[in-house]
Amino acid sequence: MAETTGYRTKRDVAVELLREAIVGGELAPGTRLVLEELSQRYSVSMTPIREALSILESEGLIVQHPHRGATVAALDREELLELYAIRSAIEALAALHGAPRLADADTAELDRLLAALEAFVGGWQGFLDIDMQFHRVIYRAAGSRRWMETIEALWRRCRRYMLAGASASGAATLHADHRAILAACRARDGAAAAEAVRAHLKFSEARLLEQWGQG
Repeated sequence: MAETTGYRTKRDVAVELLREAIVGGELAPGTRLVLEELSQRYSVSMTPIREALSILESEGLIVQHPHRGATVAALDREELLELYAIRSAIEALAALHGAPRLADADTAELDRLLAALEAFVGGWQGFLDIDMQFHRVIYRAAGSRRWMETIEALWRRCRRYMLAGASASGAATLHADHRAILAACRARDGAAAAEAVRAHLKFSEARLLEQWGQG
């Protein structure tokens, strides 16, 4: 039976701590993950840490090597291309169906979130959290729980790339992208919203490839 801390199991706590450490760069690509060291560092016992590593492996954040333990996965060009192709397809689909169904309260929330993004002062992690809230409003309006679950899973797997892409793109470009998406949503124009989402993701992907010298 899983040990619990509040409403979350110790495994859940370990997953969140390690995921944030990897995504934020505290645990860099290639870092060897030793159970005893991680347990001491994050004050979580080894069993939840071991269970967390299996979950993080399924998210593509770590690689487990037979007889050699686990290491933080490297950022990978082919994975980037695959993830962004899948994201573009499903997020554009959700925008296509979500934008026409937005209520006035939804567009008011989009206005509020865009203002929060444009006024935000802080690190890219906090910026990205607001960014995802903005997109959730649109995608949830499509009415598909399965689409939303898939998008959320892709975001978890893609978060390191999303952070790097936001940094490479710069706030001014991201604000312009969000304004274009919001304009389509205000018009309840699903096709325009889908195209704006695709363009937004394509630009981030291109900047990442350019940054790596592989575009």
